[in-house]
Amino acid sequence: MDQPTRQPLITTVIPTYRRSALLRRAILSVLQQSYPNVLVQVCDNASNDETEEVVKRLAERDPRVLYHRHPTNIGCFNNFNYGIRSVKTPFFSLLSDDDMLLPDFYKQSLEALTRFPEAMFASMASMVVDTNSNVLSEPLQVKEVKLNAPAEGLMGPKLQPIPGVWTGILFRTRVRDEIGLIDTDAGPFADGSFVMHAAARFSFVSVPGTGAVLMAHKVSTSGMMKPVDGEWLRWWESMIRRVEQDDLVPLGARTRLRAKEVIDIAAFDLGKIAFQQVIGALSEGNIEFAARAASGAKECGFPATSRMLKMIIGVERWTGLIHPVLWLLRAARRALRRRRVAESNRQYALELAVVNQLQEMASGNGYRSGVKTFT
Repeated sequence: MDQPTRQPLITTVIPTYRRSALLRRAILSVLQQSYPNVLVQVCDNASNDETEEVVKRLAERDPRVLYHRHPTNIGCFNNFNYGIRSVKTPFFSLLSDDDMLLPDFYKQSLEALTRFPEAMFASMASMVVDTNSNVLSEPLQVKEVKLNAPAEGLMGPKLQPIPGVWTGILFRTRVRDEIGLIDTDAGPFADGSFVMHAAARFSFVSVPGTGAVLMAHKVSTSGMMKPVDGEWLRWWESMIRRVEQDDLVPLGARTRLRAKEVIDIAAFDLGKIAFQQVIGALSEGNIEFAARAASGAKECGFPATSRMLKMIIGVERWTGLIHPVLWLLRAARRALRRRRVAESNRQYALELAVVNQLQEMASGNGYRSGVKTFT
């Protein structure tokens, strides 16, 4: 396709802040898609590093790259909303600056949406890797293309999880037009809130294969979460309330969302998160963080979990024995995980090869517009 003469069909919104090297890789993962009719809208949250220079160099080589820099930092999800609001194409997707798309994501997603025109978005699996390109979490793939009815996962005899990661989702822009922007009151749950609302309101199509790769690192959003506390519960309640108040969501789903079992739907069991935070903090010797998470479990409605965690912290304060025991257990788990990671790396060797190629391209100047690297 002669891209400059074609009307772009997909906008990739990439908010960014001071991650120029990772950002370059994210942009390249879009420009190297097997479906080329895309625009890359980079929304810079007032970075004071070389971000602007990196993006403009790419834009000089490829006119599909667009850049906007805010005069001040407006916050992560407000920046996402700015990008979503600016979309003028029939389709869009949302890509964090430290993640990347696999080459056939748009092609396969568009094929599914063409096959099912009633579907408002297509969802492919996402895999999680570390900074050394080791698979930490395998993609939860479906075996065949499946059309899901509105709120299907909320109303069946067994509650089913909804697509939780928007990186592997291609939306019709009608989703934005009908349900609005991201609910920033949902805090770090804002991405899940947007997807949950869309899945409750519209039919969507699940597509086999892996469409996106997420990178886990210490300065990622998930890696910098504060201890569980009452604000977490308010974020979660905001996410649920948005769906409950939408009269176009099936009544059965809105009714069921008022039940406690919604925690199972959203996969946000705050008691479990608090437990994991406490154990993780104690294994690293961070008693202050652990104590805050233990108290937060009670604020979120898990008093028994809170009491148990405080007892564990008390034993550590008095004896100092919990930390070394947990350290040994974590060492044993790391050894087991290394074996699992090695097997996962073999299983997803093709996907990891793409990740490594993107990393090499981002580290050098090997990109030329119109030249496809992947086969």
